[in-house]
Parts: sequence; C-alpha cells; structure tokens
Amino acid sequence: MACNLTSSLPLSCRENVGGIKTAYILDASGEAISVTEANGVVSAFSVGATSITDLAADMFEFEQVKQTASLVSTTNASEENGTVFFSDVLSLIFNKLEATKLNALKVLAANSKLCIVVEDNNGKFWMPGNTNGMVVSGGTSESGVAFGDRNGITIEFTGYSSSPMFEVSL
Repeated sequence: MACNLTSSLPLSCRENVGGIKTAYILDASGEAISVTEANGVVSAFSVGATSITDLAADMFEFEQVKQTASLVSTTNASEENGTVFFSDVLSLIFNKLEATKLNALKVLAANSKLCIVVEDNNGKFWMPGNTNGMVVSGGTSESGVAFGDRNGITIEFTGYSSSPMFEVSL
C-alpha cells in the first residue's frame, strides 16, 4: 500500500493560545464509543446507547483554572515493527485539597474506560483516546509548602489509539 501525501501545511496566523478550559468526562466502561468522523473531525458520537448531543448536558463537566491544565498527544512510531500509534495525556488540576475531590479522583481512577472531550482556550473541542477511551494513569494530592504554593490535586489520564485525537464539532 502506498502512503500518498495529498496536501501541504501552510504557516498559520499567530492567533492561537494554549491551555485547556474544560474537560467533559463520561464513564464508558464496558461500552463502545462510536463516532461519525471524516478527516479527523467528529460530527456525532455515542457512548453505548447514549447519543451525545450536548456536552454540558450529557457528560460531567470539569472546569479548569486558567493556565493549569494541558493535553499532549505524542506520535509513537517503530520503523522496525512497522507500527504507528498515538498516546494522549491529559492533565487536569483542581485547587484546594478536600475530601470531595479526593473521592472524585478515586471514582475516576476506578473506571476502566472514560470518554473525554476537552475544550481548549481557542474554543476547539478534542477527543483524546478516540474510540479506545482513556484511563487515569496517575495523579498527585499536594499540600504545598509556602503560602503561595498550590494546594490541590492533579489527575492524569492516558489514552492510546491508531489515529491522532479527533476534533469534535457538535
């Protein structure tokens, strides 16, 4: 099979900002994540029998403090094995260490598959982990040392897929 290059990538304007504004999360343990996707853009998706039409209404919303959360997608390629896959890592930050947040971390970590859609600070929506979903892969609870240090929780999610994360356009 030939892998034909069909287009180039022009230099974009400098009108972009970093960071994650909000994460929408839904338990997908034991459920299929089905997407209607074309050219990496999802126009509709469902988790099991639940069709997601409104992220804020159909999923649980985890708002983020400005300039704290991040999403990193890494291309992993092995020339020796002839494989390419993508690993997505989402880090969410929650200020103020408290029992309700620790309990939410425990519930998230217990799930074997999470469907996650994030909104970045450019107003774009992304589905890391695509149809394979994501899992909690780590996290910290920290008190801080000085008065100005973060007191709170960091939760890290990881997902793997055979294609880059999808853009979501509902």
